[in-house]
Amino acid sequence: MNTGTIKVIPTSGLANRLRVIAFSIRLARESNKQLIIYWHADKYLNSEFSDLFEMPGNITVNKLPLSYKVWLRSGKLSARLNRIRNWYLRQFKFDFIFLDRMANEVWKNRLNLQKEVDKARNVLICSCQEINHFNLSDYQQFIPVPNIQNKINDQVIQFKPDIIGIHIRTTDNAESIKNSPFHLFVKKIEEELRMNEDATFFLATDNEGYQNQLIEKFGTDKILFYKKEFRRELNQGIKDAVVDLFCLAKTSKIYGSYFSSFSDVAGRIGQIPVVVMKGN
Repeated sequence: MNTGTIKVIPTSGLANRLRVIAFSIRLARESNKQLIIYWHADKYLNSEFSDLFEMPGNITVNKLPLSYKVWLRSGKLSARLNRIRNWYLRQFKFDFIFLDRMANEVWKNRLNLQKEVDKARNVLICSCQEINHFNLSDYQQFIPVPNIQNKINDQVIQFKPDIIGIHIRTTDNAESIKNSPFHLFVKKIEEELRMNEDATFFLATDNEGYQNQLIEKFGTDKILFYKKEFRRELNQGIKDAVVDLFCLAKTSKIYGSYFSSFSDVAGRIGQIPVVVMKGN
């Protein structure tokens, strides 16, 4: 018997949203609650869920209602409005609300999210954060729509069984840029080729310059990549990011970027190891 509802507003980029949905699936299943995802296209992800994925059978995915959108957008305004924002949120009459700022309490074991959800009848989760509360099998619910899946298939058919994934994250992710510099990936590719001269790599990156440098250095017979739109503010850029994500998931292992949900989620979808490149 259904014992309530969990409404989820996943925020930020593609992989962050998939992580939040994945842990919410587990929360809903273990608390026997209905799960409703409110998906919204914005500057971080300019695509609707239905543009990217098949609708999951046991989850409702809707567009973000205007009332929630007003509350969400008000967070980008002055901090002095927090009191008004909190009052506005209380009008929705949720028994428990989980927001980004509460993730630290989960990480430090001061908040058991599953217990709080179990006790509440109506729950709101609005977050982009990782709380490490998921089942790997729940990531299999993310099934790309046919036109995207066909592009994935066309790319993956070129893969050798032991192809290695390379994910280099830059753009606005300062932690990735600082801790996973480009030269570490070049060094790792060289190392893999010394061990196996027939090794090949699938490259997923948001940096076209780095992509071109690796192709120039190692050649297109070693560096495979999907010809994509790099701008994530465009709908096509997000669709192409899904292709990159699921192609990475089809490799044998991933050398990924520090503090990157994209590397982690690709590993979870493919249930393959992710080695984070970290150093100076």
